[in-house]
Amino acid sequence: MRVFVLYYTKTGHTLEAAKATAAGIRAAGSEADLVSVDGFDVTQLSDYDALVVGCPCWAGITGRAILPPPMERALNALPEGILAGKRGGGVSVHSGTGAEATVRHIGEVLTQKGCEDYKPGPVARAGVPFSLWVGPSVSPEDESQFRAYGTTFVS
Repeated sequence: MRVFVLYYTKTGHTLEAAKATAAGIRAAGSEADLVSVDGFDVTQLSDYDALVVGCPCWAGITGRAILPPPMERALNALPEGILAGKRGGGVSVHSGTGAEATVRHIGEVLTQKGCEDYKPGPVARAGVPFSLWVGPSVSPEDESQFRAYGTTFVS
């Protein structure tokens, strides 16, 4: 299986989660390409069997998911039906709360784009809320969860 791992990160924490997820996918014998939303071209998806989205949680305090504008634009640019027959997944990192809502929202968006096999992934806490300071990284335990998710995602 070829998996496109699309991520957005501002502090590097979501990249840690996306890298661990891709490592799990590769450990299971599948291919995984890690691409930032900054370098994303929707035509790239045609060569892949699956899409995993790694996205930080924004405004988790409100209890609803707000995707960062770069990821919102990237997902909105996906044509209807482009994910038909493809597996989808989502992982998230938060500094306070609400990442589960972000993973659910990713699933809703991917389903709207044709995905019929969405596998929600884990979330992790990293960073510091409302701060310019980057804060602590994703823990080794959480990285293990992301790797395990990547492995089970392709099975």
